[in-house]
Amino acid sequence: MDAVATVVLRRIGAVPLPTAGPPTPADGPAWVVALEADLAARGWLLDTALRERFASLDPLTRMRWADWLSAVADEVVGADRDHVPLFRRFPDTPIAPEALYVERLIVHLLQTAAAPCILCGTVGSVRPLDPCGHLVCAECFAPEVYTACPICGGRLTADNTYLPLIPTPRTGSASRSGYATTAAPVRLRRLTLDVTPEVTAVRLRDSLVASPAALGAADLADLRTLVAATAPGRLDWLPDVVPARETLAGVIAWALHATALTDTSGQVLADATAWWRTATDVARTLWVYSGGDPGLVLPRPRETGGPLEAYRPVDEPRITVEIPRVRALPRPLRRAVLAFLDSLDPATAAEDLARHPVVWKRLAERLHPFEWASAYPQAAVVFATLRGTRVPAVSALGRTLAAVSARRPERLILSSHADGTVSVRVRTFAALVEQAVAGDDAVAAAALLADRPGDLWRRMDYLLRLADDPAAEQFVLDAAARVAPMVAPMVLASAAAALTGRDTTIAVEAAEARVAVAADASVADVAAAGSTTGIGAVGAALRRALGIGGPARGEVVSPVPARGPEPGTPRRTFFPKGDVVRTWTAPERRRRLPVDAVARVRATVDAELADRAGRLDRFDVAVLDAELAHVPAPMRERAGSEQLAAWSRGSVRALDGHEVVRLFLHWVDAGSSRVDLDLSCAFYDEAWAPVGHCDYTRLRFNATAAVHSGDLTSAPAPLGATEFLDLNQAALRAAGVVWAVPVVLSYNDVPFEALTAAFAGFSLPQEQGAAFDAARVMQRFGLRGDARSLAPLVLNVRTGQVMWVDASLSTRGYGHSVGQYGRRLGRVAADLWEHFEAGTRASVLDLVAWHAAARSDRILVVHADGTATEVPTGAPAATVAAIRAAAAEPSGPGVLTSIVGSTVLASMVDTNRLESAVGGDVAGGSAALLIEGRAGTPWTALTVADLTAGLVPSAVAASPAVPGQG
Repeated sequence: MDAVATVVLRRIGAVPLPTAGPPTPADGPAWVVALEADLAARGWLLDTALRERFASLDPLTRMRWADWLSAVADEVVGADRDHVPLFRRFPDTPIAPEALYVERLIVHLLQTAAAPCILCGTVGSVRPLDPCGHLVCAECFAPEVYTACPICGGRLTADNTYLPLIPTPRTGSASRSGYATTAAPVRLRRLTLDVTPEVTAVRLRDSLVASPAALGAADLADLRTLVAATAPGRLDWLPDVVPARETLAGVIAWALHATALTDTSGQVLADATAWWRTATDVARTLWVYSGGDPGLVLPRPRETGGPLEAYRPVDEPRITVEIPRVRALPRPLRRAVLAFLDSLDPATAAEDLARHPVVWKRLAERLHPFEWASAYPQAAVVFATLRGTRVPAVSALGRTLAAVSARRPERLILSSHADGTVSVRVRTFAALVEQAVAGDDAVAAAALLADRPGDLWRRMDYLLRLADDPAAEQFVLDAAARVAPMVAPMVLASAAAALTGRDTTIAVEAAEARVAVAADASVADVAAAGSTTGIGAVGAALRRALGIGGPARGEVVSPVPARGPEPGTPRRTFFPKGDVVRTWTAPERRRRLPVDAVARVRATVDAELADRAGRLDRFDVAVLDAELAHVPAPMRERAGSEQLAAWSRGSVRALDGHEVVRLFLHWVDAGSSRVDLDLSCAFYDEAWAPVGHCDYTRLRFNATAAVHSGDLTSAPAPLGATEFLDLNQAALRAAGVVWAVPVVLSYNDVPFEALTAAFAGFSLPQEQGAAFDAARVMQRFGLRGDARSLAPLVLNVRTGQVMWVDASLSTRGYGHSVGQYGRRLGRVAADLWEHFEAGTRASVLDLVAWHAAARSDRILVVHADGTATEVPTGAPAATVAAIRAAAAEPSGPGVLTSIVGSTVLASMVDTNRLESAVGGDVAGGSAALLIEGRAGTPWTALTVADLTAGLVPSAVAASPAVPGQG
C-alpha cells in the first residue's frame, strides 16, 4: 500500500491487491466473510473478484491489506478519530442548561481551594483541574458525566485524576422519537479489484489534468501524488490541451522543483516555457513553486479591532494566514522567465502584472528585472509600470522606457516629471472597454471584447442592456456567436443560464433596511449592535442569562443594520473570487431583456456545445433523469470544501423521512495554540425572521427540537474535540421553524487553514446507537481556507430537503457566535436558496443534454414516477430545448422501453435510479454518470468533469491563449 493506492481507493473504490501464490488458505472464504461484515458496517462492499482475491492471499498479506482498507474507510467519513463530546451521555444533556450555567459561573467566581464546595457544602470534594486550574466539586459535577472541565470545557491532561477511565456510552438510555430504528448504512459503496494499478493511476492523472475547472486543494494534492508516481520531473506526458491554467501551473511547478539543479532541468525548463502563454501563467507557476495557491488568491488583510476584541486573552496571539515567501529561483529559471516576459506584448504583459500586483512585486524581488534591463528591456519596462518606477530620463533605463513606450503609445503612457525623471503607466484593456461603455456605445464595447471572447460572454447581460437599438443588439449577438467557438464550455453555459428569466425581471429601488434588536436578544446580539444609546442592554441580556428579573419584555433597544435587501425582494447574488466562497447581494435594478435576445443566446450556446460534443463517440440511446435539472453543475469547486458526497453547490437532497439529523464537528488544536470552534444552528420562520438558535450558550432549543453536546474550548492532540448537535425536524416544525442553518464558527478567531485537522458533517443517527456511526454519515467535509466561519447547508424542515451551499461569512473581532451573526446568516441562506432555486445556474441536465443531442440516436427522459418521455432528435439546439421541456414535466406519456443490448449513455441521480430505470443488460461501451455513487460493471463510469472536458473548444489547442479567453 502506498499513497497512490490510497488516492485510487478514495476516488474510484479500486483496490490493487497483489496476486496470490499457491496454495489458497483453507480459512480464506470464512475470513473474507468476517472482513465483509466489518466493511459493511462502514458502508463498503466487496465485488466478486475482490472477494476471491482476498480469500487467496496468505494470512499476513491479507491482514495488512484489510487493516489499510479499514483505515482508509474510517478516514473518509471521519471515523479514524475518537469522537468524545463534553457530555458523555449525549443526547441526554442537562434538561436545564441555564441552571447549570449559573452553577458554573458561581464556582468560577467564588469557589476557593480551602473552602468546602460553595454549591453543596461538601468538605474535601473540591480539587483543581489541570491545566485550566478550575476548582471542581466531584459531588456537584459528577466525573462520569463529563469528559473535560465542567467549568470551561477545556480538555484535561492525561494524568488528571478527576475523570474516570470508563468507556463513553453508545448514547443516552432513553428511547427517543424520530431517530432511525435501523443500523443499515445510508449509502453503500462497492469496491472493485484493480488488476492494472499503473494504468489506473495514469488514467486518473490524465482525467484530473483534463478537467476544465480549476481543481480544489484536495484534488491538487491527489494529482501531485499521481504525477510523482507516474511521471516525476517530466512534462512530455501532458496532453495537447490542458484547459485549466491553474492545473497546468501546478504540474509545471512540481516538475521544475523535482528537477532543480539536476541534468534534466534544462529540458523541463524548455518544456515549461513552451506551455506558457501569458504573464499570469508564469506567475501561477512561480507561486506554486514557492508553495502558494495556483489561483493567486492571497489571504485577506485582517482588520484589527472589531466586536469583542477586548475579550481576547493577553496570552492568546492573533493567528493569521501568511502570504507565502518566494523561494530562491535558480539562475536559468530567472533568465527563462525574463526572456519570456520580454517576448510578450509589453502593454498586455503590464496589464497582466497589474492584476496581481502583490504576487508580482514579491516575485520581482527574486527576478531582479532591472539588473537585466539591457538583455530584456521590455521585461524591465513591464516591471517599471507595475512599481511606478521613476528614473532619470537620461539614464539607460530611462531611455529604455521611452523607446518601448513609443512602440505602443496608445497603451503605454510615458510621463515626464519636473525633477527630470520619467515613468510609464499602462492604459488597460478594461479602461478602453469602460470608455466605450461610458459613451453608451454597445457596438464599440462588443468590438473590443471580441478580442477577448471569454470576457465578452461574461459581460453578455450588460452588453445586451447597453444595446438600446435593434442594430446594436444584433451586432452584440453576432459578435457573441462568432467568438463562441473559442470560449470555455462553463463560461458559455453560465452566461446562457444567467439570462434565465431576464425577459421577466422586476427591478426594485434599493432601500437600506435597519432591524431593531429584539428584547430577548443575547449578549452577543447586543454587543454586535455596537450602540451607545441602549444603555443597560448588555446588563439586561446578562440578567436574562442568569434568570434575574429585569425590564419588561417588548422593549426595543438600539437598532442593528442589516446587510443587503430583504429576503423575498428581487435581488442579485454575487460570488467574489477568493479561497473560500463568500456572497454579496444587491437589489435588482436591471431592465428586462428582449425575449428574442435571450432565446438566441441560449440557442447559440446549445448549438455550439452540442457541436463540440459531436466529436466524441456515439451511443444508441441516452437515458436522462429529469431530477438532474435541479442539480447545478459544479461552480467554483476550487474554493469548495473537500467532501465525502461530492455535492455541487446549490444541489438539493431529500432526507427520505429521517426526522433527526445529527451534525458533528471535530478539530485538533493548531500546534501549541488553543483553538475553540463552535457548532451552532440558527432557526428561522418562513419569512426568514429569526426564531432562535442552539449553540454553546443555549444547549437546548424548545426542549428536544435541538440538542447540543456541550462546549469544548480546547482540542489538544491526539484526542482533539468533538461537538454534536441533533436537529429533530418534527419538534422544530412544532416550534414554528421552517429553515435551519448550521454554522461552524471559530470563537477565538483562528482561521481554519491554521488547524492541524478539522472537519464536520452530518449523519442520520440510530436510536440507541453510537454518537458517531460511520455507516450513518451522509456528508463529511473539511474546514479549510482563510475563514473563521462556514455555513455548509440549509435545511428546510417543512419538506425535509437539504441544500448544499458551502459558504463562509466575513467575520471581525473575537468571540464569534451564532447569536452575533444570526441575522446575517439568515440573509446569506435566503439569498443562496432563492438564487439556486431560480435556475440561473447551468444544471447537470444541461451538460448531459448537449452530449445526448449530439451523440445519441434516441433520447429518453425518465421522470420521478417511473414514466418516460422520448424526445425527438433533430437540430441540436432544438433537441436540447426539448429535453429541458420534457424534464420540467412531472410525468411522461409512456414507460421506458427495452434497451437491452444497446450502447447507452445514462445520467442518473444515484445507483438505485440507474438500476430501476435502465438495469445492467446493456452493451459494452455504455457509460453512466451518477451524482451519488459510481456505476459498476458493465458501465464505464463518468463524472461531470469528464463530460465537461469533452466540450473544451478545439480552438484553444490551435491558438495561443490570450487574457480573457475562456
